Amino acid sequence: MPTDTQSKYIVPIAIVAAGLLIAGAVYLSAGKNTSVPVIADNNPSIANVDMQGEPFIGDSNAPVTLAYWLDFQCPFCQRFDLQTLPMIVDNYVKIGKLKIVFKDFQFLGADSQDAGLAAKAVWELYPKSYFKWHQTMFNAQDGENSGFGDINSIIQLIRKETPEIDADKIAKHVQEKRSEYQQEQDADKAEGGSFGISGTPGFVIGSQTISGAQPINVFTQLIDAELNN
Repeated sequence: MPTDTQSKYIVPIAIVAAGLLIAGAVYLSAGKNTSVPVIADNNPSIANVDMQGEPFIGDSNAPVTLAYWLDFQCPFCQRFDLQTLPMIVDNYVKIGKLKIVFKDFQFLGADSQDAGLAAKAVWELYPKSYFKWHQTMFNAQDGENSGFGDINSIIQLIRKETPEIDADKIAKHVQEKRSEYQQEQDADKAEGGSFGISGTPGFVIGSQTISGAQPINVFTQLIDAELNN
């Protein structure tokens, strides 16, 4: 049995230990992008998201907007894009209830950067083909920085899968506007960070931030809540 002197230290130590365990769990879950929605502490708002010139799908005047920060090398983005996003598109985008704005958070290396630059060129020159190209990129994704994703492989993919896009024109545009596109890309990432986004995929809807490739019900609940406001 502990002495009186020992007892007075047991509770404080237990509290500190519990706090460290909780903090560690939060850190690990956020890093794996598999946690429940993480609501940022800095009061994000979709009204504050810069959407000027950004790729989007849906009615430009849709009542609800979802901003989506992504990295084309990110496997969690691939999971969201190929499994969850099509359901959101079918249930909300196609009927004019939701607009989805695509934002850069390219942080997984040089291939991520190249893909982000190509995305801006595709949107600027072929906006009607952007979403098809976007999902083609995720279908072609391999392991992080494993071979696919540099500008040459992206150009080859365009020639093969989206011939309606002039691949040579995209390559030339990326070369000519690299500095401008890079600045825009960096600004997107910094903006995401200001809303509490520290990895991908990350989202802002209404006044909430979502972290990770969450299941469809997480998105439907938040979209429905915004539609009912």
